[in-house]
Amino acid sequence: MSVPKSLVVLLVIGIGGDPSVGRGQPADSTIEDTSAVARRVATAFAEGNARRLLTPSADRVEISLFGNRTFYSSSQAVYVLREFFRRHPSGRFAVGDVMEAGTSFFVRGEYEEARMARRHHVYVRLDQPQGKDLWNLHEVRIEHAAK
Repeated sequence: MSVPKSLVVLLVIGIGGDPSVGRGQPADSTIEDTSAVARRVATAFAEGNARRLLTPSADRVEISLFGNRTFYSSSQAVYVLREFFRRHPSGRFAVGDVMEAGTSFFVRGEYEEARMARRHHVYVRLDQPQGKDLWNLHEVRIEHAAK
């Protein structure tokens, strides 16, 4: 009995496999390519790596931290997310849902802090610019999870 490749990929993402992701992912609609985008997000959060999360990103990135929403340049967004990861060191990140809709790609997951074992809901939106092959980070929203 053969297990479909797409099922294996989804299982690896669902159980938090240890992916190795390059900078930017192709925007083809294949399972492998969209899975690479989800792994990029998951790895960046698991490592607490703002630059990896934001490479590549839109010119303006919307970041909402615990209800405070602001638009930043991609350069400013690196510093904002670095500060978030400094104040809330990463313990682990688990991908919940992944969805592609037209030129947008969405990743929902749960971020767990290392020190306090606090959990946060994370929502990430990436967009594919017209005629480009990469998914650019466009929005990051982080909210406290209910206790």
